Amino acid sequence: MNTFKKFQGEWCIVSMSGQTGQTVTVTKRNGQTSTAVLGERVAFGLFRIAPAARPAAAAAEAVGDLSRIVAMFDRARQHLRMPAIVLDGFRVNIAGERAREPGSLTITSVDAGYGGRRTWLGRVTLAGTFEPGRGAPADLGARLRAFAADPAGVAAEFGRLHGKCCFCRRALTDERSTAVGYGPDCAENFGLPWGSRQAAPSLPRSAPVAPVVRPSPIADWRALQAGQPVEDEPFAI
Repeated sequence: MNTFKKFQGEWCIVSMSGQTGQTVTVTKRNGQTSTAVLGERVAFGLFRIAPAARPAAAAAEAVGDLSRIVAMFDRARQHLRMPAIVLDGFRVNIAGERAREPGSLTITSVDAGYGGRRTWLGRVTLAGTFEPGRGAPADLGARLRAFAADPAGVAAEFGRLHGKCCFCRRALTDERSTAVGYGPDCAENFGLPWGSRQAAPSLPRSAPVAPVVRPSPIADWRALQAGQPVEDEPFAI
């Protein structure tokens, strides 16, 4: 059984049958197990823990014209301090002045992890090239291409699918915002249409029906005495 052991202030792996470079299963003190790669041998049956291999970054790929996305952010920065757009599996914002390429699109994970930091998934340069980070989803480039081709349409589709706005991440509550895919305030902030709905046609009004005036019982009795006809329907007394 392979175990962890501290040697000269460094955690190592005790393995009597392992070899450097081999991936082994290590049993912890609480009985749980984890896998690790045996590094340099420091003593008989004692190995350093080799650093985990980092996945290679995917090749860069073209996304397309970013002008419509950049225009949305330019409009939003007139109203918001740090505008961002959250779509399926990724978050987009404009890189600041200290970034490697200011004004490019920064692509990160949606939620912040340990320490309040989001996972960096890559950038889209001003030339429209997606440079993925290590561990970026394989289809992220395709999703960014769709977003660049129709930013308003993708934003609206996200809202209709999830029931919340991709700009402010709030739930869409009224019927019109749900139909459009985002709310009126975010439409104004990002310079997007909010849809148009015609008023329901009103039903044609029918001509007023004149009330039926019934003669009183006394009038009917006087008419009978004078030999005049009266209505056949009996009246109530």
